[in-house]
Amino acid sequence: MSMGKNKSSSQQSFDPELKGLLTGTFREGQRVSRTPYSPYNFATVAPLAPAQLEGLNMAANTARAGVGQGEINDAIATTRAETGFQPAQVNAGSITAPGQVGNVGASNVQTGFGFDPIRNQQVQSQGVNAQQIGQTSAVGVNPINAQQVQGQTVQGQSLAQTDLSPYQNQYDSGVIDAALGDLDRARQMTQNQNAASAVSAGAFGGDRQALVESETNRNFADQAARTAVNLRQQGFQNAQQQAQADLNRAQQAGMQTAQFGQQADLANQRAGLTADTSSAQLGLQSGLAAQSLNQQAAARNAQNQLAADTTSAANFMRAGQLNAANNLAAQQATQAGQIQAAQFDQRGQLANQDAQMRAALANQNAALRNQQLGFDAQRFNADAGLQAALANQRAGMTASGMRQGAAAQLANLGGDLRGTQFADAAALQGVGGQQQAAAQQLLEDRYRRFAEQREYPFRMFDVLRSGAGLLPNPLTSESSGRGFNLGIA
Repeated sequence: MSMGKNKSSSQQSFDPELKGLLTGTFREGQRVSRTPYSPYNFATVAPLAPAQLEGLNMAANTARAGVGQGEINDAIATTRAETGFQPAQVNAGSITAPGQVGNVGASNVQTGFGFDPIRNQQVQSQGVNAQQIGQTSAVGVNPINAQQVQGQTVQGQSLAQTDLSPYQNQYDSGVIDAALGDLDRARQMTQNQNAASAVSAGAFGGDRQALVESETNRNFADQAARTAVNLRQQGFQNAQQQAQADLNRAQQAGMQTAQFGQQADLANQRAGLTADTSSAQLGLQSGLAAQSLNQQAAARNAQNQLAADTTSAANFMRAGQLNAANNLAAQQATQAGQIQAAQFDQRGQLANQDAQMRAALANQNAALRNQQLGFDAQRFNADAGLQAALANQRAGMTASGMRQGAAAQLANLGGDLRGTQFADAAALQGVGGQQQAAAQQLLEDRYRRFAEQREYPFRMFDVLRSGAGLLPNPLTSESSGRGFNLGIA
């Protein structure tokens, strides 16, 4: 048999010190929650940079001014005019028949035999003179004088003698100052963080904090120096590139101008050589033709002279025969004299007729030869005129082609000029875009720092709240008990 009686109790209480800390944290949260809203009254989007505005205005002004349109219109007008180009008409010269050559009459051969057989009269034979054919003069040959081509000298320009100040970015100082200001603000924020860390570590104002601040300042100085050097180097290199581009364009323009001048001189030289060569060839052909005609005329004169000499010799022989017949007739009877005189008269008439026929034939041959020479001379002159007209026609067509080529080149240069103007405007817009991007970064950084400043109390409250969560359990418990046991075994 057993019997017993037990009694126990427990009690919890709140730690007053911890309660005060938690209450203070709650009140701080109430105060932070009543913080009024702080609006951001500054710009968050960077406006267009001056270089962008300048580039846009330059592109608009180029489009309105019609840069290069004048050259292109001139090229179009030249091409349109050349489409109606008509080469010079070539007309062959007419050939007219030369004048008739007068006949050379042959003298009658007198027999000298009358009816008186006693007189022994000698017969005098007259020679036949053939007409000489004159020599044909050749067309004069003009000497070939080639036009001298003088090349233009293009002087190269040195970058070392170029002033780079117009190419320097006028906003370099503003960009560098802004970048250095950003670095300095970053340094100050870092120093604030270092101070907060030192406070948290209980080392505020100590050597460790001084070393950290010194290292932070040294890093800032190094970064600031590198940033300034890089920005200034980029500005200088950009100025060098722009100056070199202008020098290259000036050099190329000078070379193109010299090339165009040399091409024009060469074209003039070729045209002059072509005309002089044509003239020289025509003169040479005319001279050869005249030489051939002169040789033929000399041969014909020799033939005519030989025929005339042959006729004279025949007349002399016949005259001797007649003289012998007269001597024989003088010795014969008087009755036979009349018959012999009649016979000799008949022979004289036959001789005269033969001489006249030979002279007429020689005159006819000479006239035909002169006529042939006249036709040949006119033909050569007409051919020379035709060749000269063809050469002028070819020169006109060549000049038309050169004008068309120059018009095409002018159109290309106008297009290049227009493209260069728009390219410069685009480059300015690109630089302005970079400036706008840098300004946008500055505005965003400013807004970020404003947001950090606005959120700072809330972050500190989170730190306080986190610290409150690390506190031990603020509740304490107490227990007590009584017991009575009675046991009988």
